[in-house]
Amino acid sequence: MTMMDQCAVDELYEAFAVLAGSDPDHCSYPKGYMKRQAVFACNTCVQAGMEPAGVCLACANACHDGHDICELYTKRNFRCDCGNEKFHGFKCKLHMGKEAQNVKNSYNHNYFGRYCSCDRPYPDEDDQVNEEMIQCIVCEDWFHEKHLDSPAVDSEELTEMICVHCMNRAPFLWTYAAHLAGSPLNKESLCTVHVNAENTSDEKGKCSSVHDTPSSGQEEATDAAGAAGRDSDQQHSEAGKCILKELKAEDAASVRKAAVFWPYYWRAKLCRCTDCKRMYVESGVPFLLDESDTLLAYEEKAKTEALTSDDLLLSCLTSLTSLTSLTHVQQLEVIYQTTGDA
Repeated sequence: MTMMDQCAVDELYEAFAVLAGSDPDHCSYPKGYMKRQAVFACNTCVQAGMEPAGVCLACANACHDGHDICELYTKRNFRCDCGNEKFHGFKCKLHMGKEAQNVKNSYNHNYFGRYCSCDRPYPDEDDQVNEEMIQCIVCEDWFHEKHLDSPAVDSEELTEMICVHCMNRAPFLWTYAAHLAGSPLNKESLCTVHVNAENTSDEKGKCSSVHDTPSSGQEEATDAAGAAGRDSDQQHSEAGKCILKELKAEDAASVRKAAVFWPYYWRAKLCRCTDCKRMYVESGVPFLLDESDTLLAYEEKAKTEALTSDDLLLSCLTSLTSLTSLTHVQQLEVIYQTTGDA
């Protein structure tokens, strides 16, 4: 297998992981606001100037077949809009009787095929480079690295990014960034505080090299970090201490003008005292305490479920006779068909 073949396989594997966590046959609307699911926008039904709307994987397949569909990757706490009043008379074929609007859904310019602070489409015909984009875990918009004002740090442990706008929206995160982040905000840069079931919060270690999927060792560390975070939650609740206040006391002045890259275990380090939990809600980021909210957790769960169900991924891969000649859109179409036939 050539390097290009391997890259194509990796891209297909990633696309499959995103879609495998969603039901290709049944509209997700009855499930309410799902923690995370693949979401699509239909440019045929909802055009510029109209209210933004998104549809689930099943509706993208069944209700909007042949339409101009925009893949939005995954969104959190989203409920399928297909057939509601935003579609002006267009009816959902899979689930009737939907409410006029899903008031808890959040939308941005991604639903009209535009991304980043530059508000450009992707792929961009005017951009000859078309560099890969990085998603902010808070606003879930996608950004060009050149517009983050902070170069992506090459570390396997740095798996999440928060854009500067969202950092300022939840300014307490700057304090954590000074101690945990793997970006220029931290004087020691890649020196980060590791958390595991046996270590205390003061133990330190060094990051290694950013891949989208961590190694099995990292996955074990993530589980351990989650356990440590829960233990820490209980300990600090009993002691009445606030981790954030302790970090602020040690905090030095830092640059606050750029996106921040975080290690996979950073959520376990967030304070879980009553005051901080209230602050997360007020800042609109309570999901940061939920380690299963991460895209990595979603993809790993989807892969596990899919691979234990007739090995769908293998079937998908072996059905491709010329993998490297397929575009990303064509790859998705193959996956739709494969998951739909399962």
